[in-house]
Amino acid sequence: MGMNLKRKLLLISFVTILLVAILHYYALKLSWYWAYRWSDIPIHILGGFWISLTALWASLEIGHIDRITGYKRKAMIVMLSCVILGGVVWEVFELVANITNVSFIGYWSDTLGDISSGFLGGLIAYSYFTKTKKGKPVECSKYHVVCALGNPA
Repeated sequence: MGMNLKRKLLLISFVTILLVAILHYYALKLSWYWAYRWSDIPIHILGGFWISLTALWASLEIGHIDRITGYKRKAMIVMLSCVILGGVVWEVFELVANITNVSFIGYWSDTLGDISSGFLGGLIAYSYFTKTKKGKPVECSKYHVVCALGNPA
């Protein structure tokens, strides 16, 4: 028997954030962010992937996305709201921590690029999630009557 969807999402999410942490550590230690202007793009893509996949996992866990129909729309809303919120919170953190400054040349284009990269990662997570879920209810229990019956409402 293979790994169920919830565990698989959680495992991939954990591995992704671990990869982000390792890459970020080396980017700081080896000055990649300053030597290679583009080096933060993969980190933001992975960050968007991580936050979206984690939010989608949490949505499954609490039963928000448990019906056969309508799960793609719900998943898209979860992904969009988490990527936008996460991206904005990260950019505010960078300002508060004096990592960046709005007076820097290229600040706004860099910020827009960071959020767009996170959005791309979110789209990848959404695509993976919807292709993996394929409209199937996940681990219905006796308490998830709607899920077990496959009610399309």
